[in-house]
Amino acid sequence: MAILATQRVLTHNYWKFAHDLVPGDVVFDQHGRPVTITLAQTYRSAHCYEVMFNDYLTISGDLKLQLPLEDLKYRSRSDNYRGVRQFSRPLKIKTVEELLTTPLVDHRNRKKFSVPTTQPIQLPHQTLPVPPFIFGFWFFNRRSNGNLIPSPGNRDFILEKFHDHGYLVTEKDLTDLGERNFVTKPTVVSHLIPNIPSTIPNNYLLSSAEQRFELLQGILYAKSRAFNKTSQQFRFTSKIKSYVTHVQYLAESLGCRTKMQYGPQSKNYTVFIKTKLIFHPDQRVNPNARHIARRFVTQLTKLPDQLCVHIETDGPDQTILVNEGFIPCL
Repeated sequence: MAILATQRVLTHNYWKFAHDLVPGDVVFDQHGRPVTITLAQTYRSAHCYEVMFNDYLTISGDLKLQLPLEDLKYRSRSDNYRGVRQFSRPLKIKTVEELLTTPLVDHRNRKKFSVPTTQPIQLPHQTLPVPPFIFGFWFFNRRSNGNLIPSPGNRDFILEKFHDHGYLVTEKDLTDLGERNFVTKPTVVSHLIPNIPSTIPNNYLLSSAEQRFELLQGILYAKSRAFNKTSQQFRFTSKIKSYVTHVQYLAESLGCRTKMQYGPQSKNYTVFIKTKLIFHPDQRVNPNARHIARRFVTQLTKLPDQLCVHIETDGPDQTILVNEGFIPCL
């Protein structure tokens, strides 16, 4: 198989373009497990294609790029098992070349092929200056005067988190949101000086799954109305694209499914998150729901000739995860 040289692949040193990968780099397989690259070979291909999914995430490569897919039969069987019995049917491996000769929908207009979201990416535990939940909440909630504001209805949970991590909380004036400002002692800033970050540092983004869960939960609690009880999904909005892509990365790296949108009038980027992980007490999630953890193939588009990279690893199934959606391929 080969992906385009410009595709991004997560490594232990954060993202790299495929053309920068070398033997010895640690990447991740479809189960989120670390594997080591044994071969990275670059060549030019005249037959390159982009595969698009229903959430507009993509993966691109040559005709021999292989995707481990769920077909209609696989999804029907896995949905019938509903976690009562172990389901071990292997995913169906199809190349881009095979997908080009196969309809992507059946006679009932049902999408035929899907890829499952990854299992949580297995990154090592990090020693962090501020606990992940506290940092995520502080980073996106802080005011210029140093005050923090609990999102409506979540005051007790948020203050308890600060207390659990040894912060003394002092509540102040009532805000327009119906909650009181609060300050902490010690302050979060005092633990970050002299390097107060302007973005989420890599050591937080590359922390363990448990730490990334806490970080994402803190970020979601920092925003008012981040959780929609009706749609049972989370929303994070910012005018700064890097903030939104970091939140998308955190969610996808935990096996959540996301969708990003841009509002040209508001000039806001928004990422929507669907997940079976419990971030909020009002979530009502069926633990056996399968549709939350898959994305469907919707379109294949021919691309100009360009450089591709053939990659092999020491992993048992030779899969690697590519791009923001951690799309598995081999």
